[in-house]
Amino acid sequence: MIKLQNVNFKYKNGKDVLKDINLEINEGEFISIIGKNGSRKIYYG
Repeated sequence: MIKLQNVNFKYKNGKDVLKDINLEINEGEFISIIGKNGSRKIYYG
């Protein structure tokens, strides 16, 4: 199981991206992260 609780993230410019995110992924479940092209679904800072 992967469990995230109260996850927050903001860019260096102060823009909030994630605020108080809670997520639980159980064994055998699959998830997808979707969004527009260029919407920074993966960010390496």
